[in-house]
Amino acid sequence: MTAAVVMMTLAGCATGATPEGAATQERSAEAQAALDKAYAGLGGDLELPPADVADDVSLYVISCGESNSGCAEGTAGLVEGGKAAGWDVEVADGKLSPEGFATAIRQAIAAGADVIIPMGFGCMAAQAAFKEARDAGITIVGGGGPDDCDPALWDAVPQWLEGTSFDEKWALYGQLGADWAYGITEDAPRAITLTHTTNGFGPLITDGFVTEFEKLGGKVVANVDVTDPEAASGSFIQKVTTALLANPDVNVLQIPGGGFLTGGLYQAIAQSGVEDLTIVVGGPSDTTTLDLIRSGSNAGITLGAVGEATRWAQWASVDTAIRVLADQSPAYSAQPMVVVDADNNLPASGPFDGGDWESAYLASWGKG
Repeated sequence: MTAAVVMMTLAGCATGATPEGAATQERSAEAQAALDKAYAGLGGDLELPPADVADDVSLYVISCGESNSGCAEGTAGLVEGGKAAGWDVEVADGKLSPEGFATAIRQAIAAGADVIIPMGFGCMAAQAAFKEARDAGITIVGGGGPDDCDPALWDAVPQWLEGTSFDEKWALYGQLGADWAYGITEDAPRAITLTHTTNGFGPLITDGFVTEFEKLGGKVVANVDVTDPEAASGSFIQKVTTALLANPDVNVLQIPGGGFLTGGLYQAIAQSGVEDLTIVVGGPSDTTTLDLIRSGSNAGITLGAVGEATRWAQWASVDTAIRVLADQSPAYSAQPMVVVDADNNLPASGPFDGGDWESAYLASWGKG
């Protein structure tokens, strides 16, 4: 029997079709359509054929960096999923640098790992170490990043929706963020973008945002490149605030992931006294990002974020590893991806989670 979760219509799960106060705010039909698209989001039905879970498996989760809230929350989801499958799970901290990624992978190799899941970074960021892991016979499954090595070194990456490639999914983060930012901004939208350059998916998010934003009629006036080491040191914050000061007519700031915003950038912007700035996290958004939205603490900033059911996605990485070990094809995870703001799609606490999907995974693993 196939374990299945049927998704609710995502447009119906929004707490309102427009933000609070919209009755007195005139929007163009195009802006309203963009908002409606952002709030409805994307996703599908979770259908999971039974999977044969191997026993006595050692899983190493390689965190992109436990000091980053997004990396840490994603790692915790992978640990939770691995333990739910009955596996022994360890974490190695990649410390937000390619050197750290490689060291952590080699730690897993030395420990005799059966499976490695890199959380939040791609193959090219640590190609030599991944080649060593593959040569050691370790199964490697993506945990959010792409297998962008040539030739490919990983055994699989999770599948999201049928007909949507891995690259297209990352571009959709940016597109949904652009839809919301364009629709919510009352004046002529002018944006600064951030591009996360350490990993291959960073440019995909930014390119998706720019393409959609400019198609709708917005203008991107500047871009700031940010690396993982800059995020770890906090040095990127000065680069972003300098760009904002140099472009006082900008009213939209696009951030490629929640960890960048909550790693000191939001506080710096809020303390600068900026007014009328719309910030959209057009990439994975963790609990701390949603906590900022829930706090509503800065009147000069309007904050929205692309909320993906990330715990669901992390369990999907574990599910993919289970099926690879059993010589089964990966299953489509279909988790929802929607824009969250103070009045739409915002859970009372915690991350955006997407409903009851755990029971479907546990049932398919014979653990229900």
